[in-house]
Amino acid sequence: MKQLKYFLLVLLSSLVFSPAQAFFTEVGASYGHDRKNFDANNYTESESLTGELSFYFMERVALELSYTDATGLLKQKASSTDPARTTQQKTQIFGADLILMFADRKAFLQPFIKGGGARISRSQEIKIEGFDTQTLDPETATVPSYGLGVKVLLTEQLSFKFSYSVWRTPIGGGVTTDDSSLRAGISWLF
Repeated sequence: MKQLKYFLLVLLSSLVFSPAQAFFTEVGASYGHDRKNFDANNYTESESLTGELSFYFMERVALELSYTDATGLLKQKASSTDPARTTQQKTQIFGADLILMFADRKAFLQPFIKGGGARISRSQEIKIEGFDTQTLDPETATVPSYGLGVKVLLTEQLSFKFSYSVWRTPIGGGVTTDDSSLRAGISWLF
């Protein structure tokens, strides 16, 4: 947390004392998919779609607003005689991050870091073969977030974007976990 405060102080100072201002907007969409198999009856799968809107108020500094819709699926079956258990989790994430680019917007590779916060809303549905479906109460939390990534310039307005984001999410009883996402997508600069 101390490092985040230091980063925000340096960022704010650079905004105040920077003579060059640039105002442009970037729109992006990214997709993430992950599947891990133990065997045919036991696996996890997740899928996410994210939309991003970034407002650059300096050449290398932006405010990024994002929305992510994600679904996770966990299938479990201990043996062929046991009932199958399926857990489906739906997650919605509304994020706001400050982005600091480490290269000019016309550079071929544009690495960046970001930090901010997110509003996470989750719900879970559990189905056990032969039993009623159980739905857990939805959870909502506001959490810190951070990440890094790189944009690969294709044209002056179009680029590929690869990013890794982490959210510190509460899981009950004062315990937190780091939820993360690896994404690939496209962004357009206006």
